[in-house]
Amino acid sequence: MRHVLPLALLLASLLAGCGQDEAGRTPPDPTGAGSALEKAAIARGIVPDPDAVQLVGRYERRSDLGTDKFCAVASGDDRFRIGALAVFGGASVCEGQGEARQTGDGMLIRFDRAEGCEIDAHYDGAELRFSGDIPESCAQLCSARASFAGTSYYLVEPGAAAARSTLGRGVDRLCP
Repeated sequence: MRHVLPLALLLASLLAGCGQDEAGRTPPDPTGAGSALEKAAIARGIVPDPDAVQLVGRYERRSDLGTDKFCAVASGDDRFRIGALAVFGGASVCEGQGEARQTGDGMLIRFDRAEGCEIDAHYDGAELRFSGDIPESCAQLCSARASFAGTSYYLVEPGAAAARSTLGRGVDRLCP
């Protein structure tokens, strides 16, 4: 029984090194199997095509506190008019309209009514996630004890018509 633990640790360390070169790096896939698998998943709609990711549409995230909403409509090359609503209960909300633009792998969200409120966001084709680190100026868009920090939204319906039908609380249409 005393020899089982050292043997288990040895096996675990050997398995951890599988598929790595001497420097601990994972070598390129010479067979192309990984690439072929990714292409097949994209073709079947399992994984979004990173070259064809579109932000335009209606997004939501439901919880016991309410339904968070986000919408985006194209307004130019890599630019979008957006609206966002984060609900933290009956009267505790954040809501604003503004614009987004693509920045490499992410998005930069800028709100109209809050000078200096710029939020970095990550978008993978299905989920939009706001950074947890946002400027204090974004508090202008929120009631007490509410924040856009770390909120996330899932695509529920693509397209400009869906985005324009997204209703806000204090704003009639989040994406007019």
